[in-house]
Amino acid sequence: MRIFKTYVGGLDEKLDGGVPRGHVVLISGSPGTMKSSLAYSIIHSNARHGNVRGIYISLEQSRRSLAFQMERLGLCGQEENVAITDLARIRKAAPSTTEQPWIEVIQRHVEFLSKSNKYSMLVLDSLPVLDVLSRVESRRNQLFYLFEWLRDLEMTSFIISEIMPDSRELHDEEFLADGIVYLSLEKVGAADIQRRIRIVKMRGMAHNTSVFNLEFRNQSFLITPPL
Repeated sequence: MRIFKTYVGGLDEKLDGGVPRGHVVLISGSPGTMKSSLAYSIIHSNARHGNVRGIYISLEQSRRSLAFQMERLGLCGQEENVAITDLARIRKAAPSTTEQPWIEVIQRHVEFLSKSNKYSMLVLDSLPVLDVLSRVESRRNQLFYLFEWLRDLEMTSFIISEIMPDSRELHDEEFLADGIVYLSLEKVGAADIQRRIRIVKMRGMAHNTSVFNLEFRNQSFLITPPL
């Protein structure tokens, strides 16, 4: 099975090499933990270093805003290998009284893109927005079929999910996902705040479960031992 690197300095060694092809991985955490930036960095780095094509689907942030954010981080270029889909624009254009089957919209769009190019990675940003849009009675069944559809595509998928600090509630997606990357903000000393990362699970991989600092330096992420 092919293993895709995250290209986060020091992390792939802790992941036993990286993320297996076809895995559905949650990137979870509270606001401000750079979940979207980390996910984009992974597909951008794979496009740059491995010529791997990726799709980034934004349900809320506009394409222009996302591109500006990533450009400020130095994650620019590779437009031929990274397709940014702005479903927020489609949402704005749709009448407020119209209920769209958003999961089907996403599926049709991904399948349409895949007909012309072979994409190996996908980011869905974010799951809470999809929940609000979908309004289904059986959330677990919906997620089950969405995750199985992603696995059938044989794409390595990263889904952004929100978890509030100190929350101990388990969610359906945590049971269904193949991997969970948890990001958090930790207070250090009187005034310093550090970002932390922990690989909660990654099926099939002998990964490290310790907590590390997550830093962004010189246009790339890396992990360091926590203080």
